[in-house]
Amino acid sequence: MTAKSPGRPRQFDTDAVLDTIERQFHERGYHATTVADLLAASGLHKGSLYAAFGTKRAVFTTVLTRYADRRLALLDADFAAGPSPLGGLRRYLRRQAAEAAGGRGCLLANSALELLPGDTVVLSIVSGHQRRVEGRLVGALEQALVQGELGHVPEPRSAARALLVTVQGLWETGRTTNDVRRLVDVVDTVLAAFR
Repeated sequence: MTAKSPGRPRQFDTDAVLDTIERQFHERGYHATTVADLLAASGLHKGSLYAAFGTKRAVFTTVLTRYADRRLALLDADFAAGPSPLGGLRRYLRRQAAEAAGGRGCLLANSALELLPGDTVVLSIVSGHQRRVEGRLVGALEQALVQGELGHVPEPRSAARALLVTVQGLWETGRTTNDVRRLVDVVDTVLAAFR
């Protein structure tokens, strides 16, 4: 009996290809992005794309999950780089404002608007990301309270949810303006309400 050969090894950088595919979905959305678009952008042949990632749907959920993980890592970095819990929270919110201005929107929010309700996999990815962000926001608010940085905060979980909705609003508003200052003013106003 002859052993089947494992096939040729991948001849491409998986991360670079996923970055390229992510840009396609981010710029065009899931439905408007065709497999031909993904092949043209990535330089892969159809067989290589399917062998590496599966269907268009499978590569999309891979990209969306990866995007969510990267966004969470950026949040963690903002909190770690802040001089205090409130400073980390301010840094995170201001970065969101700067990234949102004049942009394409957040891939998670865009995907939720395009594919929800009705897509349980996207719902799971987006809502899971929102829960993780909310949990980190709650933690930052609780630490800021303990350290005396905040004078008036409603229950931290409710405040964290309000901040999460504020971030979503920044991304939506940022699609219609490239005025970073306008969005940063929103952040500063929201944070001032907690003092």
